[in-house]
Amino acid sequence: MTKTTRVILVRHGETEANRLQIWHGSLDAPLTGRGQAQVQATARRFAESISHTPVDRVYVSPLPRAQSTAAAIGAAIRQQPVIEEGLREFSIGDWEGRTFRDLIDTEQLWQHWALDPTFAPPNGESPRSFGERAEAALNALVARHPQQTIVAVTHGGVIGAVLDAWLGDRTGDWMRWEPHNCAVSVLTCEGDHWQGNLVNDISHLPAAARAVEAPTYCRA
Repeated sequence: MTKTTRVILVRHGETEANRLQIWHGSLDAPLTGRGQAQVQATARRFAESISHTPVDRVYVSPLPRAQSTAAAIGAAIRQQPVIEEGLREFSIGDWEGRTFRDLIDTEQLWQHWALDPTFAPPNGESPRSFGERAEAALNALVARHPQQTIVAVTHGGVIGAVLDAWLGDRTGDWMRWEPHNCAVSVLTCEGDHWQGNLVNDISHLPAAARAVEAPTYCRA
């Protein structure tokens, strides 16, 4: 009987930059109180599921907001998260630290990307180069752990890019798959075909830990 390769994607808890709708990419921001509640609920989810879904390895972005989330999950399932550089968030270089509204109004960033997916802000990544980097990072982890279960604690952009590549039509529209903070996606693979068993699931989050407002760029 062929064993299944399973990848569990988890977005980090809510940060102040998420709440203020600031693009922080390779920068960082502390978790909010709601973010800390999200992380605690997510750790409980893993603690409850570990008996029927054992995890072979936990990987995490090098950014602190993801590491704090992964640390709680790791403690719950007695795994030490391993930092994976390729799991870091989409960087827009010199334009980071600015609000989504400013990037829309001043730089027309999403308009540039709609016309040219290879457009990169100064010292930043383009949607195409970022998507290729994110998928390559996950493919490398899968190759390292065939027929095992791994958890990758990472960022909204990374998760969106991977879901677009593995479950979508490879349109490059990572925003279509935008996950909620601490959303969990469970992807399984037999052969070369990926299946989404759960996609951006937040059923483990209490109502008070769920944000209700979509990012500005989703409403632009």
